[in-house]
Amino acid sequence: MTHLLPVLLADPDRLADLPAEQATAALIELAAIQTALAARLHSNPPRSAPTGGKQPEDRLLTPAQAAERLGVTLRWLYRRADKLPFARRLSRKMLRFSEAGLRQYMAESKA
Repeated sequence: MTHLLPVLLADPDRLADLPAEQATAALIELAAIQTALAARLHSNPPRSAPTGGKQPEDRLLTPAQAAERLGVTLRWLYRRADKLPFARRLSRKMLRFSEAGLRQYMAESKA
């Protein structure tokens, strides 16, 4: 696959003559980059100033991993994802769950 984005960034005037199939390929390539960047930011957010106390590292869990830890079905998890404070939508079709947020949610639910 030819990477179109570097070519288009170097010469944006080429967009006017870009065939539809190449425009589609460029959009797909851009969406893949956007999804990868979003996943990187959610799994390893930029660090703020040190606070002295060490915070546990957070990672994003797949829906299957989160469902297993909660002891629920995938269907239950997907239906309630928009209401769960530890759910993270990385894109329209990519859902992940903050491990630290899930631990906190479970601790608060037991109390």
